[in-house]
Amino acid sequence: MAIIELPGLSEIQQQICSDLSAGLAEQIARQGPMSFAEYMHRCLYEPGLGYYVNGLSKIGPSGDFITAPELSSDLAACVAAQTAEVLSLIGHGDVLEFGGGSGRLAVDVLRALDERQCLPHRYLLLDVSADLKQLQKELVNTELPPELASRVEWVDNFVDDFHGVAIANELFDAFPVERFSVNHGDVQQICVDYDERGFRLSEVENREITAHVQRLLAASKSDLPPDYHSEFCPVMAPWWASLSESFNTGLLIALDYGCERSRYYSPLRSSGSTRCFFQHTQHSDPLIYQGVQDITADVDFTAVAEAAVASQFALEGYTSMTQFMLSLGVIDHHKVQTDGMAEKERIAATGRLKQVLMPEEMGERFMVAGFSRNIDPVLRGFSAGDQSRLL
Repeated sequence: MAIIELPGLSEIQQQICSDLSAGLAEQIARQGPMSFAEYMHRCLYEPGLGYYVNGLSKIGPSGDFITAPELSSDLAACVAAQTAEVLSLIGHGDVLEFGGGSGRLAVDVLRALDERQCLPHRYLLLDVSADLKQLQKELVNTELPPELASRVEWVDNFVDDFHGVAIANELFDAFPVERFSVNHGDVQQICVDYDERGFRLSEVENREITAHVQRLLAASKSDLPPDYHSEFCPVMAPWWASLSESFNTGLLIALDYGCERSRYYSPLRSSGSTRCFFQHTQHSDPLIYQGVQDITADVDFTAVAEAAVASQFALEGYTSMTQFMLSLGVIDHHKVQTDGMAEKERIAATGRLKQVLMPEEMGERFMVAGFSRNIDPVLRGFSAGDQSRLL
């Protein structure tokens, strides 16, 4: 396996990493090996130090990754088209976006809804990151006219008696995962330990984890190879249960990289999908750069659907991002948007759309699912190529 050389840490990154590592090591010394889910949660969300809450740049050229909305407004136009269908159906409502990133998706969705004359009462943003909230506010106030900007509000929790459309774009991939190994049917939980050599992974027996993994792996049609590794998300069901308490009427659109369970736990994916991003470099070591690198994993969309349905949501569709956007007229939208552009600008815009749309780029790696509550919609985004039967 090729060795990936990572960029070095700045002084402030070194300090964050040192402080967080010390706290993790101290807890492990007192309590023993830490579950990977707890370790990942603390690396991402530890107050003042975790990746999403420490104030360092995350998105864009100066950060660690670029999301689909940052590349092309065409995705926002498609999300807006699907949102407009639902808002028109229920006659009123809000939009609630979870984890709004830089605010780019919010700005572009509001513009597109304005063009469709189907604005929500409010566009609500729920984000745990104070610095991302500030970025969102700056973008909203800079790029939107006052009439649209006034509709944007920030909330700290689920919205009581919610009516409208919720958007979860690259939300679930930031949920902590438990990692496990399987050797000839023997399931072991993978934990994080610490000794004089530093952090390391260790395997421990856990009956609860074993029982859960055995149920998950029942979807695999083939025998797993020795030393098989993967992961699952333990907070998916509790998250949907909490959302259910406040969500009255409407639709949740989930966009994320992942797949259905039969593919997720395929023998061909024997190393799992947990990975890290640091300054646009992807690697597989979560035991370094604590607090200053993103740690993520693919989404098991079957787990998403199971949790949603158990919380009284209805699955309305599941398809690739490519098919979702094509069904919502992305090609026509792009032609209108690029009409009149200078050739160089038009070529660049089309290239960015290809990154989002092409199967070998984001188009087939990202999947889209829709979940409704108290409505019976006909959703154009899932009108062709619906793969719900696979979940």
